[in-house]
Amino acid sequence: MRDMSADTIVPGIPGAPGASGGPASTAADQLSGPRRMHPFGLAAALAAVTVPIMSFFTVNVALGSIGSDLGASPAVLQLVVAAYGVVYASLVAMSGRLGDGLGRKRLLILGLLVFALTSLLCSFAQSPTELVGARFVQGISAALVAPQVLATLHAANEGPHRMRAIAWFGATGGIATSLAFLLGGALSGSDLGWRAVFWINVPITALVLVGVLRFVPETKAPTRSALDVPGVVLLGTALTLLVLPLTEGRATGWPAWTWICLALVVPVFVALMLWQVRLERRGGVPLVPLSLFRFRSVAVGLLASLPFYVAFGGFMFVYGYAAQVEGDSPLRIGVSLLPMSVGFILASLVAGRLVPRYGASVLTAGSLLAAAAFVVLARVGVDDATPVVGVLGLGLGLVWSPLMGIVLSQVPGHIAGLGSGLLVTTMQAGLGLGSAVVGAIYLSRADGFATTAYLLGGALVVIAVLTRLLEPRRAR
Repeated sequence: MRDMSADTIVPGIPGAPGASGGPASTAADQLSGPRRMHPFGLAAALAAVTVPIMSFFTVNVALGSIGSDLGASPAVLQLVVAAYGVVYASLVAMSGRLGDGLGRKRLLILGLLVFALTSLLCSFAQSPTELVGARFVQGISAALVAPQVLATLHAANEGPHRMRAIAWFGATGGIATSLAFLLGGALSGSDLGWRAVFWINVPITALVLVGVLRFVPETKAPTRSALDVPGVVLLGTALTLLVLPLTEGRATGWPAWTWICLALVVPVFVALMLWQVRLERRGGVPLVPLSLFRFRSVAVGLLASLPFYVAFGGFMFVYGYAAQVEGDSPLRIGVSLLPMSVGFILASLVAGRLVPRYGASVLTAGSLLAAAAFVVLARVGVDDATPVVGVLGLGLGLVWSPLMGIVLSQVPGHIAGLGSGLLVTTMQAGLGLGSAVVGAIYLSRADGFATTAYLLGGALVVIAVLTRLLEPRRAR
């Protein structure tokens, strides 16, 4: 039985089902089968989410140019990446909550507009401090975008259409991530310089906005829920206490404040969890709804997701930085990662057909393939990495897209914003922490690239073990 009352599709808005003036499924279509978005609406929504994802990773290729032009230290360059990811992760769940109450399309449009403006701020930065500050604000706007897209796909589709749309979301995110290096390398390595990596977002965002306004339906939850501001503050504080000393500690000689910050991470995180439990027991809707973890797909899926995104974000930072240390130009770095992009795209397309037949075994195989690629990378180094990253892309692609679909597979449509917010929070926290944690390991060792590659390989083996828990339980 379909839960048609779980979410509201607002009538009278172009692109919404039943609205005049836009492509929509008819009433007969609604009654004859599961609800689905129009293909143009799906394409516009997926295009919207590529903008903040690509912006996160294009910067990695431009780090060398940014450092030379602005005189930024390696620690500050880590912050250029991490500041975006930390604020993104801290606010994305609350943004999903806002979209549930105010309308997801409305928040998506606002996020895209602000993202374009903050991209201009980044391109005009004249000092490392200005760039880090602009990236912080840009992260706020990015947090408005991703959960609205994922929640819209979840709420505006039903049955197999929902699973297919979420799989496309995962594939699109992974493909955008891979292609971001090629785009970032081409732009920052040209006469336009690293600033083009930011201002290119403006015309792209304008085109995406046209598609969103025309084709994406407006959806919202039936009731509004209060925002968990204390939860946002505690989560942001915990991530900052972890990221800041890891990025600045090595450069400053690990003064007392760095150790104090690290020591406070666990108490603040425990306080966050206690607050979430208390708020939910009082009938409120917490930032991290622990009740969602009663769904096995959520509990196990997120347990595997966090180390996966940490490994991915960490590798992207380390590879981009190490290649520039070896003297590679931004364009050459982007081209060297092209096999990874191709492998990722192929794996993402194939995974959608393999998972229904082989289940979580696809994720297990992808994790082990990626682990083997990391071990080989540790032995051959950056200079001879190009063929190996193609295999790495295949492995990561077999995990990224299906993992997202599995995490949300059991979440009811009326709490789509909560589920998608929690998933994107985990993803962005992992990506942001990856540049800080894995980057700190790389920068602290003479054989940093080999060490981090071996560690990442070990992490993927652990993830492979966790994916076995995603298999459906057999009845006894």
